Amino acid sequence: MNLAKKLKQLREKNKMSMSQVARLSTLSADPRGRITQGYISRLESAKETNPSMQKILSLCRIYSVEPNDLMLSGRKKRS
Repeated sequence: MNLAKKLKQLREKNKMSMSQVARLSTLSADPRGRITQGYISRLESAKETNPSMQKILSLCRIYSVEPNDLMLSGRKKRS
């Protein structure tokens, strides 16, 4: 699954609107982690494909996931 699909799925799973995610991102200690509603839309539609680490960390905090869970494709973990 690509990043765009994962982000949309996480947002819908958490029953959040794009504007709610954008508001929660303003709580980020680092201003570079703040995300606008338009940027979220571009991420979810795969028009933006290279988010900064600060934005990834902000999204991970909002959705309560680890960065690896968000960034790695559907590869199986080695045991």
